[in-house]
Amino acid sequence: MTADYPPLEEIFPNLATEKPGTVSAGSLKEDAANDLTKRAVWFNDLELAGYHSVNGSKILCVFDRYDTAIAAIDSGRDSGKGSSIMAGLQSDLYLLFIREDEYGGAPRIGQALTVDGRKLYVQGSILYDGVHEITLKAGAVR
Repeated sequence: MTADYPPLEEIFPNLATEKPGTVSAGSLKEDAANDLTKRAVWFNDLELAGYHSVNGSKILCVFDRYDTAIAAIDSGRDSGKGSSIMAGLQSDLYLLFIREDEYGGAPRIGQALTVDGRKLYVQGSILYDGVHEITLKAGAVR
């Protein structure tokens, strides 16, 4: 028994208008800017992003805990054999990727943000192609 699938052109209308091997008229930077505007990949709630409360506003963004794995060295004092072990470290750092036009301003180091009810503090921020990458800490920045 074979399933009847619709033609690809019905599912992906661009296939009907674009010839194979052709490239969009814009540059890669323009394509990335269009992607941000259309919320196609990064800021798509079915892909990487989700709706989070940021300072009381429901915003589509990418919010994640910054976890790291560290290599610890066991000195082997008891056994006389040193070894290297991997240990997971869950930090109190978070990463927030938010569109520049959604944030409304520039984050300042030490500024408090409330994300999903958690009071976090800006530890660092980078603006890259219309997206703020904000590192947040779960305690006041010193």
